[in-house]
Amino acid sequence: MTPRPTAQPRTADGALWYEITALTPPALVEEVSALMLSVAPGGITVEHPIDILGPEMGFSVRGGEPVLVRAYLPASELGAILVNDLRTGMEAYPAVQLTAKPIYEQDWAVSWREFFGVVETGGRVVIIPTWVEHEVRPGQIAIWLDPGQAFGTGHHETTRLCLAALDGLARPGVTMLDVGTGSGVLSIAAAKLGAPRVVAIDIDPIAAEIARRNCDANGIGAEVEISAGTLRSDHAGRYDLAVSNISTPANTALAEVFGVVVKPGGDIVLSGILAVDAPGVVAAMAAQGFEQLAVTEERDWCCIHLRKA
Repeated sequence: MTPRPTAQPRTADGALWYEITALTPPALVEEVSALMLSVAPGGITVEHPIDILGPEMGFSVRGGEPVLVRAYLPASELGAILVNDLRTGMEAYPAVQLTAKPIYEQDWAVSWREFFGVVETGGRVVIIPTWVEHEVRPGQIAIWLDPGQAFGTGHHETTRLCLAALDGLARPGVTMLDVGTGSGVLSIAAAKLGAPRVVAIDIDPIAAEIARRNCDANGIGAEVEISAGTLRSDHAGRYDLAVSNISTPANTALAEVFGVVVKPGGDIVLSGILAVDAPGVVAAMAAQGFEQLAVTEERDWCCIHLRKA
C-alpha cells in the first residue's frame, strides 16, 4: 500500500451552510438547474424520484413527479446575497417549492465521507480520500483529498473533464491560474504534473482554507499560492495556462479578464458549463482573441479548451 498522509485536523467552529432544495416540475428541471448553478457554481445535484425494485434489480424512475434540485451555499454575507438572488430568480417559477435548511460544517464532512470514494480520472491522476487505503499503480499520480465543505472531489463530470485536460497541458515550465479552486484538486494536480507555479483563487474564504490544507496534505508548498477573492481586470499575474471550473454565466462574465491574464499563445480550460451553453461561451471568448481547440463532453456537461492568439 502507498502510505497515505494524515488528515488535517478539522475545527468544529459551528460554521453554518445552507442546503437549498427546489422541488421542481419535470418540465422546468433544466431551467431551474441553470438558475441554481448561476448562484452555486460549485455544482448541484438533480434527484429524480425512484422506486427500488429489489436486490440486484436496480431501480426505476417515477416519471411525471417533481424532481429535487439541490445546492449548498455558505451562511455568510455572500451566501445571503446568493440566496436572495436565487429567490428573486425563482419568482419566475411559482410552481417550484424552494426551501433552505441550515447544516453544520461537521455534518457536511460526515455526509461527504459516506459517498466519497476513490476516483479514477481516466488519465494519470487518481483522487483518494485521506481516510481510505488504496494501491496506487505505477505511473499514476495520487492526490489525497479531504474536501470538507469545499467543492471539487473529482466525482463531478466537470472536475474529471478538467483533470483530463490538465493531464496534457500542465507540465514543467507552465504557470497556471486556477479560478474557483474549491478543494484545490486542480491546483494540486497541476503541481504534481510539473507546473512550477500555480495561483489559485476562490470567492469563498473557507474553500481557500481547505485548498491550502489539501495542498499541505499532498506535500505542495509555495508552488501553489491560494487566496480568497474574485479575479479582476487589475490582477497582476500573466499565465501560460488558466483553468476555470465555475459556471456558464461566471465564465462568460470573466471573458474580458481572461483575455488580459492569459499570455498570447496560452491555453485556457473552461468548465462548469452545460454542453448546450458551449457555443455562447466560445463566442464570448472569441471576442477576446481566443480560438476553440476542443470541446469534450460527459453527460450534459462540457469542458472547452481554447488558445489565445
